[in-house]
Amino acid sequence: MHSKLLEIVEYKREQVKNLKPLSRQRDKNILNAINSLSKKPFIAEFKQASPSAGVINDKLDIVDQVKGYEKYGAGMVSVLTDDRYFFGSFENLYTASRNLTIPTLCKEFIISDVQIDYAYQHGADVILLIAAILTDEELQRLSEYGKRLGLSILLEIHTLQEYERVKDLYVDMIGVNSRDLNTFKIDKDNAKEIIKAIDRNRFIVAESGMESAKDIEDFRKAGADAFLIGTFLMKKNDLKSAFEELYRGFINVC
Repeated sequence: MHSKLLEIVEYKREQVKNLKPLSRQRDKNILNAINSLSKKPFIAEFKQASPSAGVINDKLDIVDQVKGYEKYGAGMVSVLTDDRYFFGSFENLYTASRNLTIPTLCKEFIISDVQIDYAYQHGADVILLIAAILTDEELQRLSEYGKRLGLSILLEIHTLQEYERVKDLYVDMIGVNSRDLNTFKIDKDNAKEIIKAIDRNRFIVAESGMESAKDIEDFRKAGADAFLIGTFLMKKNDLKSAFEELYRGFINVC
């Protein structure tokens, strides 16, 4: 595991110690992510920065951006909630959720029940669990806890070995991230091979590095059902044209 990822996880361990129970009650019904993504298969991400890219775009208004995502073709919006490395927050998640009629994904390095409580109370419909940072027991416990709250689970893997670990775990979606966690480099060909190995009954999300219709076409042919797009959209001034480019990836796919 990359030293930066280890650093992030250690930061989360310290952070969750100070996350206090919230008095806020959820004020929005939970939306079905797979139903939404089956019609519009793009998960558009609000991500202002990342450890690999640095500052991506920290000038955008979150309300304008996420409304644009929904208007032009997203079936779900992902919101980074990590403050230190991604410039995110749970308040951003809440703001996005209350301004959308499509589901929201809480993109966080979840290691504790309290983070799931925060995601739920701030309006998330889906939570991300990352196989690389969790033990088998933690994956089981956290996924069950999220489901008890009514949330859907997107379980992220990066290798075939991780898929072998999680293939019998009941989750709603399997995410295959093209980013190698040992180098932080993108390897789309490796991700496609992993997707091809996954049971066809699974709902598969391709994650990271996609920025063209050709990328979407290739991942769709490999077996992906949905596509998480962040940096590409955060850098675009014209979201309408950006989504038109991504949807062109479906033209040649049977």
